[in-house]
This record gives sequence, structure tokens and C-alpha cells, in this order.
Amino acid sequence: MNKLLLINAVACVLLPPFLAAMPPVLKNPGIPAEESFEIADFIDKETGYLTAKVNIKLVERSGAKRYAVTVTEGDLFLNEIELNYDDLTTVSERRTDLKTGTVVESFVNKGNHTVHFFNKEKKIDKDFKAEDGNIYSRYAYLVSLRGFPFAERKAVSFKTYMFEYGDALTMNLLNCSKETVTVTAGTFECYKLELSVGGWQSVLAADKYYFYLTVAAPHRFIKYAEQEDGTWNTSQLQKLGK
Repeated sequence: MNKLLLINAVACVLLPPFLAAMPPVLKNPGIPAEESFEIADFIDKETGYLTAKVNIKLVERSGAKRYAVTVTEGDLFLNEIELNYDDLTTVSERRTDLKTGTVVESFVNKGNHTVHFFNKEKKIDKDFKAEDGNIYSRYAYLVSLRGFPFAERKAVSFKTYMFEYGDALTMNLLNCSKETVTVTAGTFECYKLELSVGGWQSVLAADKYYFYLTVAAPHRFIKYAEQEDGTWNTSQLQKLGK
């Protein structure tokens, strides 16, 4: 989702990030073996809203359980992501331009503290050293952020690879409050999570992004909100499937 999951390009800086070793901080809250939902997704002022369809399916790869996640952004993009079952970290992701059939971005965790990141626009196609496996794709935030340890911690930090930055960026996630939220799909009691850029890069990327997830497990996605040019843009749950 371009706007939904795009961290401001102001985060593009010249110095490499500090890669402090961190264990995975999210954990599976009981996401079922199959799940689907649709979102009224705000892309940008020119495009407006489109319907994003999210499908989750539990699969087995080399004896390990993983979630295969697809996010279809109207007729614009298809995101295909695999997540580890226990901690919802990203194993791989591929973003395809549906109009041209071209892969525009991909990520693969190769193990041994090595990941491969590709982005067509920025001509990035290289291996990076990753000191930990605490990596979460922004194209799967609607699924992986549901693993926030609500009963145990107030805030966590993790890494996300971004083409604007050309490497991994530290992201901070804060559990702000509980709120009752009404969207097209209904009214839900939600946790409000605040996502922001961490570390010294936060000076250059000070924007905040808000995810609303149900208090009831498995903490389904309900709403996303961000502010641009003084205007709040939101994406919200439109239809709940399985």
C-alpha cells in the first residue's frame, strides 16, 4: 500500500544506521490458519481511495510453519510476503507492479546475518549484513504489528528495509491508549499504536503513524491514520472475511 505503508522519504540520509542486535519483539497472537479482509485504502491525493485485499494463509516450508500474506492494492501493486509463524518476522517479500508485471522491490532473509534487498527505482540490488533477525516488512505491517506484546510492554523497536533509505531503518512502536473506533465494517474497541522512526534519524523524519488494532485477540487491523500537510488521511477496514 503506497501511502498506507510508505514512511516519509525525508528518512533518506547519507550515514548508515546503527544496527544494534535485537531479538524479535513481536509474537503471534493467535492469527488463524486462514484470514482475509478488505481495506478502503487512501493512496494519495491524486489517486484517492482504492480497495486493498489482504489474504493470510498458514503454510509449511521446509518443516517450518509460516504465514503466506498477499496484499493486492487495487490494480496497482501485489505484495507477496512470507512471515515466520512464531514472531511474524519477514522471511521474504516481493512487490510487483500489476500494470507492467515488473518486480519493483524484494527482500529475502538469507540467514547467517545476511539479507538481500532489491529496489528497481533506486537501483539497489545487494546483500546487507543484519546483526539480528528483528526485521519486519512494512508491506506486512497490517499483519505483523498485531503481534505487539500488549500485556507485557509499552513500546518496542524493530528494523524495516526501505528503498528511500537504501538500508534498514529503526522503527519505534508505542502502545498509546485504548479507543472505540467506528469504521465501515463496524465499531470496535481498539489499541492505538504509534509508529515512528527511531534513533538519530528521527530528527529528519519526525512524522507519526497510527495503527488501530482490536483489543480482542488476534488483534485485527481496523484503521490506519497519518497526517500530511495538516490533513489527516485514513485507511480503514471495509469488509471482514474469514
